[in-house]
Amino acid sequence: MSEKKTSKRTPKPTQPAQSEIQAGDQSIAVGGSVTDSAIIHGQTIVLANRFWRDLKPSIAPETLREATAAYLAYLTDRHYYLSLKGMGVADRVPLRLKLLDLYVPLKARMELPEGDTWKRDLSLAGRDITDHEQEVLHFGEPVPLLDVLRKHSGMIVLGDPGAGKTTFVKYLALRLAHGQGQKIGLDDYLPILLPLAAFANALQSRDIPLDDFIAEYFEGIGADLPVSDMLSEALKAGRTLILLDGLDEVRDLNMRNTVVERVMDFYAFHRRQGNKFVLTSRVVGYRAVRPSAEDLVECTIVDFEDDEIEEFITHWTTALEKQAQGNTAIANADAETERRELSDAINHNPGVRQLASTPLLLTILALMKRQGVSLPERRVQLYDQYVNTLLSTWNRARSLSGRAPGRDIDEIQTVRILAPLALWMHEISPGVGLVGREDMRRKLEELFLERGDSSPHQAARQFMQDVREHAALLLERGPGEYGFIHLTFEEYLAAVALALLGQGNSQPIIDTLSRHVGEQAWREVTLLTIGYLGIRQQLPKIAGEVVVALVEGKPGPSGEAVILAGDAVLDTWPGGVPPASKDRVISALNETMQDGSIRPELRRHAGLLLGRLGWRPGDLDR
Repeated sequence: MSEKKTSKRTPKPTQPAQSEIQAGDQSIAVGGSVTDSAIIHGQTIVLANRFWRDLKPSIAPETLREATAAYLAYLTDRHYYLSLKGMGVADRVPLRLKLLDLYVPLKARMELPEGDTWKRDLSLAGRDITDHEQEVLHFGEPVPLLDVLRKHSGMIVLGDPGAGKTTFVKYLALRLAHGQGQKIGLDDYLPILLPLAAFANALQSRDIPLDDFIAEYFEGIGADLPVSDMLSEALKAGRTLILLDGLDEVRDLNMRNTVVERVMDFYAFHRRQGNKFVLTSRVVGYRAVRPSAEDLVECTIVDFEDDEIEEFITHWTTALEKQAQGNTAIANADAETERRELSDAINHNPGVRQLASTPLLLTILALMKRQGVSLPERRVQLYDQYVNTLLSTWNRARSLSGRAPGRDIDEIQTVRILAPLALWMHEISPGVGLVGREDMRRKLEELFLERGDSSPHQAARQFMQDVREHAALLLERGPGEYGFIHLTFEEYLAAVALALLGQGNSQPIIDTLSRHVGEQAWREVTLLTIGYLGIRQQLPKIAGEVVVALVEGKPGPSGEAVILAGDAVLDTWPGGVPPASKDRVISALNETMQDGSIRPELRRHAGLLLGRLGWRPGDLDR
């Protein structure tokens, strides 16, 4: 290690001695009890010295080093902790969890050359891929995002809300700001992170190049230090990583096109020096402004697999216990206990596992578990708990923004709007769940009118504004396109709407569900409707009437209705349907299993259901 330069302060007699920070070319040494902030700010001095050591800037190196240290300290202060805003129970818990401690590397599918086929089994946030997304994206096998960044000058990271796009660029910025570029394969790059919406706002008033805007955006953070000159010199040296977040947040299409043009001009010029670029956007709305440039690649974040979920759980429980108890043996033991419990809750419950597929939803699940919220075994109860958590977050945000709490933002009343809205969305866009702004506004007006609202037009407008500003359960997935944060919630709320439609009468429910037997997009809605009736509403008689009607009416392709009824009984038993209804379904399953005219896979499924429902052949003991 090189010789260290030491900076000491003489303490005043009335104050305790300050900690000593010694900085060298490669590291720092800290004496005494200091905060993370003090250590990190000491690191920025080391990094600033190292960054400019072999470069020949056009302004005084010492001034540049001071500006760089101030800039890196700002990035660290701004993004050091994971933001848990808007995650329900987290709002009531003072959690300060380090982003670098929690981060799990993301994977994405790359665009393949023309002619490669689309894999039909892919999904984003639980939903099917739309036709327009198929035109935009042709995916191969998932690859780590960091590998893509290392191999290319620029990358466009696409993903649905909650996929981890913004956390990814913050992670990159923090790694570099902490001098840990070797961990991401980009040693000694200067990160420049800013929201594209801010650039769009600047373009509203004047035509400003992105270079000048970047300098202006960070001008205020370094007091009298030349932060803008520092950024310009780093760009000239080809040592920057440009992180441009949230193209989709530029709402106006014309402005979005302008922003893309300016970014591509910037990219084409500065990539020649060796700078690298990352731009993030939601998938919906991207096609309209899709850019093309040399060595600029597109990739779409994929859902978490089992190993990534386990890694997140380990990071999460370790970070929580360290915050609460420090880095002690007891903290480590408690973290291991928490890890096992959370892992079991996710892996032993298909409903919970389905919701653990994205970083956002997995984080909310972990928060719910941490706060003692039981994660129910039955899917319908789990989704009910989840929806209530997200709605309470949304409604609190709406009331804090100036709207007094009252009937119009009560959770029950919000569901009375969201449930029929979800059912309508599922009917017009099954399996995809995306609707246009004007179509949604008209439907909301219709729903508020049915509810007796005195001004349905204003109520619908306010509701859509709330969706944009306080996105929680329902959100603007892309410019002018609305959908639920995960298809599961659309399916669950559509089921709630069907159950409420019955009002204790099973026939309207039977009529609706019978029309969709055999349609994959309606299978989960059917199961959740019967479960909601029998478990959540505690109307087992009505739920039983629905399953019996399915096995007796046999709508849809041969054998499908009986299998669907069997799955529903298994899903709700015990208690969700009367024993007599269960027996009737078992009898129909037995007939289906032995019917040679029914597809073999359905007959096999019928046999498996019979076993799980406890049926045994009458002659088994002979």
